[in-house]
Amino acid sequence: MESPEDIRSALTSQIGTEQYWLAFPENDKFLLTDGVKLMAEMCEAFWLITAVFSWQSEDKVTNEPFQVWILRFIDKEKGDNALLTCEDGNKREVARQEIEFTDFPLPEGIKLFLDGGVLMLPSEY
Repeated sequence: MESPEDIRSALTSQIGTEQYWLAFPENDKFLLTDGVKLMAEMCEAFWLITAVFSWQSEDKVTNEPFQVWILRFIDKEKGDNALLTCEDGNKREVARQEIEFTDFPLPEGIKLFLDGGVLMLPSEY
């Protein structure tokens, strides 16, 4: 796994996307941008993509056309349990999921946007 500094450096250069990637090979409903694919590879966090898209079967989530997904650590001292939340873009929480253990390498967590079935970094919006 890459260092947090290397990951941050690589992700800050992601603006827009040149290609969309299938999140799941058997389903073309959900797409990733270059930046999210890079994040998942560098952070070994394809589980995070799966978590976000697994919530798309819940009406309370799918009723939100624009979603803000935030992964943050609950106890920064321990740094192994986290909270994944979905907001509606106006800071209203729509869903939450506790993650008992994660080795996600960025201690500040990460924020992702989901719009029109495309998962992206905020800098790619």
